[in-house]
Amino acid sequence: MAEADATAARRLGTAARYAADAGVRILVETHDSHRTGADVTRVLGTVGHLQVGALWDVMHTWLGGENPADTFAALSPYLGYVQVKDIASADDTTPLALGAGALPLAECVDVLSAEGWDGWLCWEYEKRWYEQAPPLAQLLGPGRDYLSRLVSRSG
Repeated sequence: MAEADATAARRLGTAARYAADAGVRILVETHDSHRTGADVTRVLGTVGHLQVGALWDVMHTWLGGENPADTFAALSPYLGYVQVKDIASADDTTPLALGAGALPLAECVDVLSAEGWDGWLCWEYEKRWYEQAPPLAQLLGPGRDYLSRLVSRSG
């Protein structure tokens, strides 16, 4: 793992120079081999470039057993984006309407608000990979309302 992390950090450091020239930022998502904030921080902590940051995917940090406060603490120096969704359980990751599943969305928004974070909060809906998931169009209004309530109550 240490060798893979070092390789990733080296490559991200090289890419960061190009990102800076292009006016963009590269974000490493909490996902797969680097599921938690602690995992991503192992890489980002050695890159040391502002053009490289983190994308917090709430589902993956939860699946990795990391609580939202610990994830935020790990990622906060690098955090560029927070991605929310909802699922029934760790065994069933079929997308659900926001607030209808097991993910700690309210706790995540509370942590972000308490820490004064004002970046992007985006809903990822993966129907493309889950044919049985309800159509996004019917969930958009209620999803927006749900996130608005969480942000309003926390802020």
